[in-house]
This record gives sequence, structure tokens and C-alpha cells, in this order.
Amino acid sequence: MPLFTIGEKCTGCGLCVAACPASLVRQKGEEPPHALAGREAHCIRCGHCVISCPTGAFHHALLPEEQFSPLKGRELPDLASLRRLLMSRRSCRNFKPQTLSHEEILALIEAVRHAPTGHNARQVGYVVVDGPERMDVARRGVLEWIAAEVAADTPRAADLHLAGAARAMAKGRDVIFRGAPHVVVAHAPDAGITPALDAASAAAWLDIAAAAGGYGACWCGYLIFALDAHPPLGALLGMPEGHKGYAALLLGKPAIRPLAIPPRDMPPVTFF
Repeated sequence: MPLFTIGEKCTGCGLCVAACPASLVRQKGEEPPHALAGREAHCIRCGHCVISCPTGAFHHALLPEEQFSPLKGRELPDLASLRRLLMSRRSCRNFKPQTLSHEEILALIEAVRHAPTGHNARQVGYVVVDGPERMDVARRGVLEWIAAEVAADTPRAADLHLAGAARAMAKGRDVIFRGAPHVVVAHAPDAGITPALDAASAAAWLDIAAAAGGYGACWCGYLIFALDAHPPLGALLGMPEGHKGYAALLLGKPAIRPLAIPPRDMPPVTFF
């Protein structure tokens, strides 16, 4: 089966050739584009060839046309609107106790399914710790890791002040999960191309989507460190075999609504 076909509307503009990141679309002179022979398996299914064709003449065998969504510029936020959203996003550390529905959480994850991945591998998955009882299980798993680090007097225990965290937890202060009803772990194959970056990108997108939806989110450092150093915790949370949790977000409804945007300095920028 050919990787793609070219319809009669093709004008020979060559945009599909320029758009293919794997250089699988070739063109000679004014002839219609053709696939690089014997390299069809190298297609990463990004769809750039299809969406770059101004006449709709490019038809990809692996990407059904009905799965493409029309893109209308007026539906996109302008830079000012996006800037306002990004600046208004806050790390939420005070959550209402009620849980989110599965539909709410799935809607957020669906909204970020186009988050970039290395080589368009799209191997990021999510484990959602769902509700107070499951959060207690996860919390105990993190506390086991904290206790082991403190007992061994590791450099990480000192750097992260884990003994203090353990004391706070013993006094009833939830410094691990901050009372959040959920935590979402982004995971990817440990042997993937760019698993840590892929999962972190997905979690960052989810963080922004949560802000846009009126939810509260916060990166959960203790859980991220625990998943890295204590593999049994990943298994406890149902992480797929061969996958590792690289990013974790607390998620719920915020108990405090920010009324202003605090100041932040412009970061240093160097033009080379």
C-alpha cells in the first residue's frame, strides 16, 4: 500500500515536501510528489504533509481524512489573551475536598493530547490517583520513601528537608499532597527517545489546561522524587511495566481564588 496518494488538485507547490520532517516526500521538477521508496516505515504520522497542502490534494494512507479537524484562526486566542492566562496561572496548594468526576479529568487530558513528543512517539500515559482513599495509599508510599531517605541520611534527605516533612506529616499537615483530591502522574517508557521531556511537556500543558478550566493544579515534587528513587511506588500506583513516572500534578478545585497577578522579573535573555 502506498504511503500517500496525490489528487488532481495538486499544483506542484512542494509545500508537502518541505513539511515532512523525515524527508519521505520527494518531488522531481513539476511531477507530483512521491514517497521515498522503501522508507515508508519511517513515517512518524505527524500529518504535516496533509495539513500543509493548500488544495487538499494530499491523502495519507495512515491518517484518515475524517480524523483531521479544520483549523480556523478566529478560534485561537491572541497573544494578549494567552499571555494573561499564563500569567494568571498559580500553583494551587489549597484545595476543596470534593473530587472531580472522571469526565472532568478526561476532558482535561483530552485537551492536551497534542502535547509534543520526541519523534512524535506519543507514548505518554497518565495514572490518576482518584479520591481520598487512593490518595492515602499514595501518601503512605511517599512516606515510606521519605523514611528510608531520612534513615540513610542521604544528601537528598538533607537537600529536600525530608525529616521536617516527615515531622509535619506526623502532626497532620499534608505537605505532600496539600489536601488535593487527585494527583495525575505522566509516565512514559523508560527506554523511549525523550521520555522525561515528553512527560514534562504533557504535564505542563495539563497545568495550563487546568488553569483555563478553573481548576487548581500544582507540581508534586515529593511524588516525582519518590517515583524516581523508589520503583515500588510506581508499581503500587499501577504504572505500566517498563514505564516511569516523570511528572506529577496535584489536581482539584481551588479553595482560594487569586485576585491579582504577583510581579515576576523578566528572565535574562541573550541573543547569539
